[in-house]
Amino acid sequence: MTWPPPPPESDPWATEPVPADDTAAGPPPEPPPEPVAEPIDQPVFEPEPEPVVAPEQHDPAPPIDAGIDAGQAVTPPPPPPPEGWSGYSHAPPPVVPRPQVAPPPSKKPIWLTAAAVAGILVVGLLVWLVLPSGGDDTAAPATTTDTPRLPTPTADAAAEARLLGMLPAGYRSGACETVAPPAGARAAARCGPNTDPGGPVSSTYTVAEGGGALDAAFNAVVNGSTRVNCPGNIQSPGPWRRNATPQQVSGVLFCGIQQNRPVVAWTNVDESLVVVAQAGPQGPNLDQLYLWWSSHS
Repeated sequence: MTWPPPPPESDPWATEPVPADDTAAGPPPEPPPEPVAEPIDQPVFEPEPEPVVAPEQHDPAPPIDAGIDAGQAVTPPPPPPPEGWSGYSHAPPPVVPRPQVAPPPSKKPIWLTAAAVAGILVVGLLVWLVLPSGGDDTAAPATTTDTPRLPTPTADAAAEARLLGMLPAGYRSGACETVAPPAGARAAARCGPNTDPGGPVSSTYTVAEGGGALDAAFNAVVNGSTRVNCPGNIQSPGPWRRNATPQQVSGVLFCGIQQNRPVVAWTNVDESLVVVAQAGPQGPNLDQLYLWWSSHS
């Protein structure tokens, strides 16, 4: 029987002729040629098996509900090895020392240090001032200096007699008395009220030693008073003249206020005399006192 069977003649799709038998198919195929040399096998790397370490044998832990004998020490089970260690070694990982870093120095404000130093210096100074210095138990005696006292001026008897003779009218007997003269004067007298119209309540009369002393005594009166113009808008202080000798200056006139009281003061160049006439709380006023001066100078 021929294989494959030929298609029937009635098969319209049959286009090739059918071989007659097996011999008509041709010569058989040749076998493949043998290789000249055998291929060399490449070595295959096989990892060595890791040694198997038998786990350590531990005594079995007693059951939880088992009783503990008195005096028996209970040993807790060892903790399991941390993760990452080798299965066959329980040694801890190597410790790598870290470099020691010194802590940063504290930054204290400069003013704080300066304040501490200043406080120490102040305390030391106070201790040095309070504590007595050693080595000398006896204090040195205090030295006193005697201020030289100026000698009290003594009145000139002749000057006093002449002064009492120059006093104007209006004083009663005993109303005036001599007193110790101030520096630069030879005689002085203090008087009470003058009974003439517009007369002063109190007055002083001083005989100066010379021209310079006369000016100094008069300036002391001016500096101790409040200056005002004399009645009639007369200059104060200013020169005054007698009616008998209008071309000759007889002295200096001053009008002022002392302790809210009118004051009239003047000098007499010919007699080296300084006079201070002062009103009282009840008068006279400045105009009245000025009129009294004009008739008693």
